[in-house]
Amino acid sequence: MRQEQEAQAPTAASEGTPWAHGPGRPADIPEAAVILNQRIIARESLDSSVPAALKLKKRIKRFALDNELDHLPIGDIVSVALDEWLTTRGF
Repeated sequence: MRQEQEAQAPTAASEGTPWAHGPGRPADIPEAAVILNQRIIARESLDSSVPAALKLKKRIKRFALDNELDHLPIGDIVSVALDEWLTTRGF
């Protein structure tokens, strides 16, 4: 009976979508830290909208104020986060 209940239970939102796993990080892609530590970096725009409920803009501002930062490199933070996310999925 318990197995039937578990089989009928909806997948938890935290489990997410069963993503495809890639062949691995391409050999020609350097680690994010290596790139971000260079003096001159070629950049490209990545336009994205995020859920307002996460209040990311407000939290980023609060983080910068609490850490007495004049400039918070949002692009660098996004680069590291996306690079780690893709790498853990084999891309």
